[in-house]
Amino acid sequence: MRFAIVAVTVGFAALTTACNPKADKTEAPAAAVTAAPQPTAPVAAAPAVVVAPGFRHEAALDASGFYLTPQPLQVGAYRLTHLGIGAPSDFQQWEKGERASVFGPILLQFDDVTSPVQTNEMGGEAHTVSVRVLPQAYSLSAGQVSFRGADPRLGEVLFSGRFDPAALAQARNDGSSQTPVLRGLLKIGDAPARPVAMVYFVGE
Repeated sequence: MRFAIVAVTVGFAALTTACNPKADKTEAPAAAVTAAPQPTAPVAAAPAVVVAPGFRHEAALDASGFYLTPQPLQVGAYRLTHLGIGAPSDFQQWEKGERASVFGPILLQFDDVTSPVQTNEMGGEAHTVSVRVLPQAYSLSAGQVSFRGADPRLGEVLFSGRFDPAALAQARNDGSSQTPVLRGLLKIGDAPARPVAMVYFVGE
C-alpha cells in the first residue's frame, strides 16, 4: 500500500513537471552592456607663422649680425646655420629696388649636411653646399622680426620672432651672447612650425 502511494506521488510529480514548461527553461543571459564612446580631446592646431606682405623696417634700428640656434635645427638634409640681419643701409637699398641675387637685408642660410666638408678662410670647417633663402617679405622693428622666402629645395620658409631688447643691446655691446636674444617660430616647407631660440654673434 505504501509502495502504491509512493508510485502515485512520483507519477503525479512527473506529470506536473511535464505539464509545466517553465520548469525546463533556463534564464537567458543578460545582454552585454556596451560602454558609450568617450569623447576624444580635439587635436591642437599647429601654430601658425604669420608674415605680412611687403617690406618694412624701422629706420633707426640696427640689429645687424648673425642669429644662431645653439641646438642644431635640421629639415631633411638641410641644417640652419643662421638668420642674418643686415645694416640699416642694406634695408634701404633693398626697398629702393637695388637687390643682389645672393644677399638680402634679412636671410636664412642652410647647409646641405650631405655635401663634402672643406676648410674655410677662417680655418673652420664648412659644407661645400649651402642654400641662402632671400626675402619675399619681411618686417623689422625693435620688438619683432618676420620673414618669408622660398627655395626650390626647401619650399616656403617662414619665420616670426620677438627680440629681447635688453639682451640684444647687451649682446651687441659684447659682440656675442650665450643666452637667447630672439625667440620665435620657424616653418620650413611642409614640416610643422617649431620654436627656436637664437643667440647673437656680431660677425667678423
